[in-house]
Amino acid sequence: MRKAPFVLLILLCISVYSCSPKKSQNELLKEKVIQVHDEVMPKIGELKASQKELNEMAENLEQSEDAADTEKATELKAVAAECEHAYDEMFVWMRQFDIDLEEMSEEQAKSYLEEQLEKVGNVKKDILQALKKSEALL
Repeated sequence: MRKAPFVLLILLCISVYSCSPKKSQNELLKEKVIQVHDEVMPKIGELKASQKELNEMAENLEQSEDAADTEKATELKAVAAECEHAYDEMFVWMRQFDIDLEEMSEEQAKSYLEEQLEKVGNVKKDILQALKKSEALL
């Protein structure tokens, strides 16, 4: 008699779990792509601020006649260009990313999402690398 409520509870849990919608592999892949984007998108402002600061420092050093200052200015400008490139990459990726996959077959959608995961992963890598370099110089 005591086992009946326990057995009923287990059966209820099993039925609820089996009736809940399961996410497809493509839905999980799409969530991963968006998660990578959401992870680095907040860093875009920091990236732009670093770029501006690096360029300002480079401009100040360019006015010097010291060869070491000129070399440092060149390095600052190169990292500022990396910041700009990483910034631009994010927005290029966002413009081309198509979140609506309904007109694609499951295989096409999977292939597309895997490609997008790789692209947004590269964007993330470039953003983090540019930020790391700029932090080292600022």
